[in-house]
Amino acid sequence: MFRPLLRVLRRARILVFLSLIAALVILASYMFAGFIDEAAKSAKFIELGFDHIFVPSARPHIDRRQLMSRILRYQGIPFGFFPATTAYDIDHPEAYSFWLGEEHWTPPKSFLLSATALASFRTHMNVINDIVRLEHASTLVLGDQIDIAADIKQQMRTVVESLPATWDILYLGHCSNETLRPTTFHSQIYVAADPKCVFAYALSRAGARRLKRVLDNMWPAPQKTFEDVLSDMVMPLFLEAYVVDPPLVAHVEKISDSLYSPTYYTLGNSTLDKLGLLSRKHMR
Repeated sequence: MFRPLLRVLRRARILVFLSLIAALVILASYMFAGFIDEAAKSAKFIELGFDHIFVPSARPHIDRRQLMSRILRYQGIPFGFFPATTAYDIDHPEAYSFWLGEEHWTPPKSFLLSATALASFRTHMNVINDIVRLEHASTLVLGDQIDIAADIKQQMRTVVESLPATWDILYLGHCSNETLRPTTFHSQIYVAADPKCVFAYALSRAGARRLKRVLDNMWPAPQKTFEDVLSDMVMPLFLEAYVVDPPLVAHVEKISDSLYSPTYYTLGNSTLDKLGLLSRKHMR
């Protein structure tokens, strides 16, 4: 007589328990959704004002990826590593395996550029192809041997907001001696005439599409390096290009197991210095 009643009570307890679990799951999902919304609202600031940040890096360069991870995590900047093409890939196309989503490309036939220069050219092409494919409104491309200004997020917040709607490319770091022409919309943004170095540049959606069309026509027989192609496209104003000066990103080289030295420009407020990784002895 009591057994059926006990079974009913047990089932009722189980039902109540499962109902509480379901309610907690639903509540948690609403709370998590709210967190995602807040993160999305602030993503532009966290990511320096760009939709995405790519850091091309070749498979063997583990130490460079460790350096970049340390710098960008210290800054709280989300980013993604991008598989870089190597000179070996260029010299041995038969052994190359295309990664998921990569646009299949024809082995180069240029005799004017070294395998290293062709690998760099192909890497930047692949990055730009992904920017266009993923339809990013703006993307920052960073090298894997760089230092960045410790206050880069605060400075870039006003820089990106000040860019004209027609911009194509923005150099956050450069190694050019050109006389820069100031703009009227921001004291740190200058018109680029003959930009050099591609260790820190950002592309708008329109700029990436325009650049992709040109690069696709050059491959598989480019006559110039990627850096020189960009410079050639800027000079006749085919690309609307700007430079941030003083630079917010600088190229560095490794001089010991735990120290790096600037190769062209020393940042006044360095993240590597904050991390104790910058050699003051070799500052230029």
